Amino acid sequence: MKYADGDDETNNKHLAEAIDVTREGSMPADGTSGYDDPNGAGRDFSLRDSCFHVAIEELQKISTAPKESQEKIDRVIGMLQEAQYEDNRRRAQVMANAHEILQDVWVPPE
Repeated sequence: MKYADGDDETNNKHLAEAIDVTREGSMPADGTSGYDDPNGAGRDFSLRDSCFHVAIEELQKISTAPKESQEKIDRVIGMLQEAQYEDNRRRAQVMANAHEILQDVWVPPE
C-alpha cells in the first residue's frame, strides 16, 4: 500500500483538514513511520487513531456541501467509522481510499 500524496486545494477548512489527515493516516503500517506507536498521540492513542478521530470530526462539521458532495462525505465518514478499530494495514488502506474520494469533493467555505 502506498502512502497517498498529491496537491490538495480547497477553501473549506474542514474539508482541507480531512484531506490532510487522511493522507497522513495512509502512512504505511510497517512500523517505520511511527503512526502505529500505541502512545504516539497520547496514552493508548496512536497517531493513526488521531487521524481517524480528526477526519471524522472535521467531516461531520461540514455544513455547506452540495447534495452530491455530502453523499461522498457521508460515505467516507461511514468507511472511516467502520474501519476505525481494524488492524493497522486495513486502516491505512481505508485512509488512502478516503483521501482519494475526498480529493474529488467540492465544498464551499463555511
